[in-house]
Amino acid sequence: MKLISKIKKSIPYQYAVSIHSGKLSTGDMMKLTAARFFDWIKNADKDGYHLDHTAGMTIINFFETCINHTQGKLAGQPFVLAPFQQFCLYNLFAWKNNATGLRRISTVYDKRAKKNGKTAEMAGLALFMMSFENESSSEVYVGATRQEQAKICWDQARDFIDHNRANPVLRALGFQCLQTKIEFPKLGSKMMALSKDSKTQDGISAHLSVIDEYHAHKDDSVKENLESSSVMRAQPITYHITTAGAAIGSVCFEYEQVCKDILRGIKNDDHTFIMIHDLDEGDDWESEANWYKANPLLGQGLSIKNIRSEYVKAKNQPSKVPNFKTKHLNMWVNSLETYIDDHIWMHESNATAVNDQDIIDAGCVLALDLSAVKDLTALSVVSHPDANGIVHTRSIHFCPQDTVLARSKEDAVPYQSFVEQGLMIATPGASVDYNIVEKYAREWYAYYGAEAIEIDKWNANNIEHNMINAGLNVRKFTQNMTNYTAPTKQFETLVVNGKLRHGGNPLLRWQVGGLVAISDPNENLRLDKSRSVRRIDGLITIVMGIGGTMTPLENSKESSYNDPENIVF
Repeated sequence: MKLISKIKKSIPYQYAVSIHSGKLSTGDMMKLTAARFFDWIKNADKDGYHLDHTAGMTIINFFETCINHTQGKLAGQPFVLAPFQQFCLYNLFAWKNNATGLRRISTVYDKRAKKNGKTAEMAGLALFMMSFENESSSEVYVGATRQEQAKICWDQARDFIDHNRANPVLRALGFQCLQTKIEFPKLGSKMMALSKDSKTQDGISAHLSVIDEYHAHKDDSVKENLESSSVMRAQPITYHITTAGAAIGSVCFEYEQVCKDILRGIKNDDHTFIMIHDLDEGDDWESEANWYKANPLLGQGLSIKNIRSEYVKAKNQPSKVPNFKTKHLNMWVNSLETYIDDHIWMHESNATAVNDQDIIDAGCVLALDLSAVKDLTALSVVSHPDANGIVHTRSIHFCPQDTVLARSKEDAVPYQSFVEQGLMIATPGASVDYNIVEKYAREWYAYYGAEAIEIDKWNANNIEHNMINAGLNVRKFTQNMTNYTAPTKQFETLVVNGKLRHGGNPLLRWQVGGLVAISDPNENLRLDKSRSVRRIDGLITIVMGIGGTMTPLENSKESSYNDPENIVF
């Protein structure tokens, strides 16, 4: 496609040039976005698309001509989009299909740090798509987990119309603000806030769906409802706008991995546009030079002094570091209260693939933690330290088949995917079938040549009796503070030193993200299920197994941790 000079001189095009040339410092994902833009131009004729420069600039001009800022020192001034915002919206509206004249892009994933103009930009986009699209009865929805969150963007759109510093043009065009919706009567358009508990989820027909703060969504129910409602629209848009979050394994995190694969050319989707403002792997998060990668509005309305102030708070109070990383640096973390950081858990040595022969050669024990109503049942095999001091472990989890979907939504983690990967066994019915658990325990015991199986006393009488009768060396493990201390400390030491080889099991990784440990004045330590924000049953069995490897073989009835004087290191 031959480009006219207006395109080449435009701010959106020059923004891509500045990234491509290295003049503008961005993360690798934004470099791939810019490279993809130029690839699209190169292949446009072959692929059947073109850039409609007028359409791309119309949305940009709409902001400056029709919208005023309503907050802060810029209140009352025209809303001039920053170059990165212009680049995204230009691509969204300029790329057209040669045959149909319709938009090429139907989905946007836009991830940027807090205070980088997300809410105001989405509010302006909503007003534009209600009016300048000429879409009859256009419906715009802001979808969030809570009504209060969805209302933030809606309130900003209302302020653009009704605020005393608002541009009167929007009122003159015919926008009206009611109690729960904004209307544009000339086209029968409306904008509403929508949450998971909204009563208005049925009978909708979305033209624009803003998936607000996608990282906070436990599941895709709101998103899927909005997307399915738009099937009768000629060119609907689903716009994901978010910061990073504290839920590795969430629907947002998983979708972001798909988007990254698209940018890397691993997956193909020419209808999704991606803007991920991230630090790169290995970047020093404490270096101010890297903060610009996640904060594209720095120097254009966002002051680095404000981020610097939040950084100082985080350094002075380490518990604030995860929040600083997610909100201001757009970095995914595993929890806002992590006992073990994700990068430590996923250290190369820890995440190296587990070899069953290494477990067998080193000698091992099993550990079994039976489930309460909402927990998972977990079985782990844990080896003695090998010649290099590495402990090898493998885990399997059990969950009732009837509750897999419900638990996936409740925990915001893809249990069904774990079942398909063989990391979890879905037993028939509404409760875990202990007969299946016992079958696996016996098979693992024989296969690995285990010395013993550590078992939590809770609800274990029948399965314990059956395994003893089958000739297994069963040892009871009482889950209290005193018994847990030594193996928990050893667990932490192994992880920190890269000597707990778990193979990168994604279900265990998710559990680590919600792991909370508690201690007492005597420096006793244990992992705590009640305070942990996720199921941690697999990790509990690994700690039990570590305890089992430190128990003398002659003690065949109970774990040594039921008598701390007998602990063997």
